[in-house]
Amino acid sequence: KQFGITVAGLNFDTMIAAYILNPGGRQYGIDALALERLAFEKISTSELIGTGKTAIEFPAVPLEKLGIYASEDADITWRLHAGLEKALIKEKLKKVFDTLEIDLIPCLIEMELRGITLDTAYLKKLEKEIDADIASIQKKIWKCCGKEFNISSTKQLQTILFTDLQISTQGLSKTKTGISTGADELAKLKGRHEIIDYITEYRELTKLASTYVRTLPELVSPVSGRLHTNFNQTIAATGRLSSTDPNLQNIPIKTELGRKIRRAFIPKKGCELLSIDYSQLELRIAAHIADDPAMKKAFKNSEDIHTATAALINHVAIDKVTTDMRRQAKTINFGILYGQGPHGLAQTAEISYEAARNFIDEYFAAYKNIKKYVDETIISAQKKGYVETLFGRKRYIPEINATNAMVRKAAERMAVNTPIQGTEADMIKKAMIQVHELIEAEYKGKISMLLQVHDELLFEVEPALIKEVTPKIKKIMENTITLSVPIIADAKHGLDWETMKPV
Repeated sequence: KQFGITVAGLNFDTMIAAYILNPGGRQYGIDALALERLAFEKISTSELIGTGKTAIEFPAVPLEKLGIYASEDADITWRLHAGLEKALIKEKLKKVFDTLEIDLIPCLIEMELRGITLDTAYLKKLEKEIDADIASIQKKIWKCCGKEFNISSTKQLQTILFTDLQISTQGLSKTKTGISTGADELAKLKGRHEIIDYITEYRELTKLASTYVRTLPELVSPVSGRLHTNFNQTIAATGRLSSTDPNLQNIPIKTELGRKIRRAFIPKKGCELLSIDYSQLELRIAAHIADDPAMKKAFKNSEDIHTATAALINHVAIDKVTTDMRRQAKTINFGILYGQGPHGLAQTAEISYEAARNFIDEYFAAYKNIKKYVDETIISAQKKGYVETLFGRKRYIPEINATNAMVRKAAERMAVNTPIQGTEADMIKKAMIQVHELIEAEYKGKISMLLQVHDELLFEVEPALIKEVTPKIKKIMENTITLSVPIIADAKHGLDWETMKPV
């Protein structure tokens, strides 16, 4: 595409086919598939050109050797295609493969080539601010324990927390090097000493600084002057797209610093950014799949689902719901979808185990069909060995019948969550395909789809077109599938990814 050549007639991909058939696998490359499906060991690239410093370029390989390698590639691809296509048809996965994955490729090509503009001058300024904040928190941490030490050293941190400060290690996991100081374990220590909050904040700042603030400007292409991510179709077992080199899907939006980083993503000159994202899509899908009357009623009445849930489980009127009640209800709404039990909920909602257990009981009393969905999905997965999305995408979960309780429980959580999260992923893929077709047909060169982040699509648009194109994209996104509750997509626009106003 970069040389002006558009490949036509693309209708099969061995890597994607193997992934659709076994989304929990690890290797979908041609060498691994040749060995696994054809019992054929291909000439590897390292055999051909060597490795490391002694590696040669492809043109330096003798033509005869290169010819055999290339012919083998073509032959094996064709042979794999025959077997994989039969398997897709047999497993009733051909439609998912054709209409959600293969049809998405032209859209992803455009997005990867387009990239996004980064305000590098702004990030330089932000880096100085963060460095000052890190230095300030470092001093506070040192003051708490009366000495200087390397906060990033696990060994030194263990000594400070558990030997010098004598913080209780009750309920903490152990590693080979002693008591764990991982993020989950530190969360359990919240409230036991002020140093814990400072360490958590220090870690967040240093991680975001190294992952984004310092790194992103270095990844800007000298050719396009823009940042280009890779969208991967064969990584997440639920069907979600993932973004790598750099990962632009994991920039936190709940923290102030995360929002400041989003501020660095800007449109090209003469354009604006347009963001359209689904409103509470996972919960709407859950209400539909479980056919839960109480949850469906809340969505049909355009109620805030977290406030409605808080009112039901606390037995109060909607107008009596407090901010705390809503926050806890939001945690449980999403926690249930991810198969969270009382232990996990107690941690995330910062409440006692007993309170968490009562919350879950009240939740299932209010949303009886959600409880029924959870139980029936687990039983069905145990019998079939897989779960499905509303589009027919399958995820095989053999561990659901494991004798090890921890492995089995993790598989049960996957079984409950996948039909919901997988349907969500399928919906946004279908929307992307249709929006891409709209752009190609009516707005080529005037609108570009730049990023997909879970429930959100980000575009670069000529300002004069925003009012015209927004309802068209919203209509596509809200009609990818018909649910028994309304599907809502919200639109915002602005001159950076953070400070956006509703359209």
